[in-house]
Amino acid sequence: MDSRLYVVDDDLSIQRILESIIEKHELGEMIGSANNGKTAIEEIQVLQPDIVLVDLLMPQVDGIGVVSTLKEAGCRSSFVMISQVDSQDMIAGAYQKGIEFFINKPINVVEVVAVIKNVIEKHQLTHMLYSFESAIQTVRGADPATAPLERFADTRTDIRKILANLGISGEAGCQDLIEMVCLMAEEKNYIHNPAGLKMAHAYDLLQKHYKESGMDVNTGTIEQRIRRAVKNALKNLANRGLEDYYDDTFVRYSTILFDFGEVRREMGYLKSQSVHSGKISVRKFIEGIQILLTDRTL
Repeated sequence: MDSRLYVVDDDLSIQRILESIIEKHELGEMIGSANNGKTAIEEIQVLQPDIVLVDLLMPQVDGIGVVSTLKEAGCRSSFVMISQVDSQDMIAGAYQKGIEFFINKPINVVEVVAVIKNVIEKHQLTHMLYSFESAIQTVRGADPATAPLERFADTRTDIRKILANLGISGEAGCQDLIEMVCLMAEEKNYIHNPAGLKMAHAYDLLQKHYKESGMDVNTGTIEQRIRRAVKNALKNLANRGLEDYYDDTFVRYSTILFDFGEVRREMGYLKSQSVHSGKISVRKFIEGIQILLTDRTL
């Protein structure tokens, strides 16, 4: 079934560009649009679209206000924020209010297509996790959180393939990443609310897992290894994009595993066009791997 999309932007030309991209690339069905936050809130509550593309800066009610109001009202739509804003505080605030991805203006067709596809895949991931939990409960008659990690043998192989594609399979943090993905899939709170698990808790889970396996590694060391591996993955992916901007792996990984704006920042840094390198989010990287695991194109 096609995804149902709604666009909110006070710039009518941006609305038309987004609608054209959605239609041309067959990303779903456009069910409505608005040029202000107040109208958007009213219509979205009625239409209940799967995905909402919303501008950050708008008169009356801004994009964060739209997302916050709808989330508080129980809206289950996925939100993608669009803006030219570079303020990390504003972007962080938008993520805290519940947006899934952030698209930078001016509009980049490759980025829009990749992000919308990824949001659709994230819906599939959530459905898969719920189905997976139900299946385990039915077969085992027990809480899935008590199931052993050994059943993730095939998953580990797939994760290694992803990390190899990123050129970090030899990194010290590679095994940490593999174990963390599996542990988070076991975590009941994460299954029910992927956005609710804090990374500090994830590191603690991994440290506890290692300790139970006879390895005494502190969380600080684990975090350092993982962040170094993810940072090198960003660097390798940015180099790949510099070689071929339309490379399938670059397009897919750069929006699922990282913020695309940070990938572009890293590309500029590697070309000596910027003094700042791209930033990483380990949480987004982990969630991205889970999304990639929902299908086997990896």
